[in-house]
Amino acid sequence: MKRLVRRPLVLVLAGAAAAALATGIAWAAIPDGNLVNACATEGGPIRAVATSGSCDTGETALQLGGPTRGYSSGRADDVTLGPTSVRVASLVLPAGSYLLHGKVNIANLNFTAIGSTFVPCSIRIAGTTTNIDQTWMIVEQARTGTGASNASIGLQGPVTIPESTGKAEVELLCASLPRTLGPATNVVARYRQLAAVQVDTLQVG
Repeated sequence: MKRLVRRPLVLVLAGAAAAALATGIAWAAIPDGNLVNACATEGGPIRAVATSGSCDTGETALQLGGPTRGYSSGRADDVTLGPTSVRVASLVLPAGSYLLHGKVNIANLNFTAIGSTFVPCSIRIAGTTTNIDQTWMIVEQARTGTGASNASIGLQGPVTIPESTGKAEVELLCASLPRTLGPATNVVARYRQLAAVQVDTLQVG
């Protein structure tokens, strides 16, 4: 009877080492363990870098693709809205291309005003006036004695933060503009969410 010898672990480790040597990739230099950007010279090794802008003279930048990165910020507490836009959520993002998504619930807690309020919201880069996305809704009169009038609003859009900037803050802004006999106070934003998914490239139509 022949005796079987199991060596799967040895074979796997040997294969991985051989692959690393064959490609010449500096694995120890891979930022966060994710191989996304690299630099190469003709006939030379491939060098992993944090960004494609880190290549030296004579090296060619390579975007190898890889796992996406997600960033998220969320709070459930209330932020009071008024006629001037206020920040209800924000994210600081490093250079790169992103798909953004924001969501917020608006509640009218004013049980005395008999009118409605106009609520505009937008996503933009902090310190700029150009909206990545914007939308609005009408929040009706609160139901006196039974509960608030509320509705949720969603925004989304693409953004690219250049490497020359380094990083940028994306913010979600909302305001409350009361209509005739509408609530001048006690309109709040709650369950505020802002998320960003980093992608290799963006094709905006």
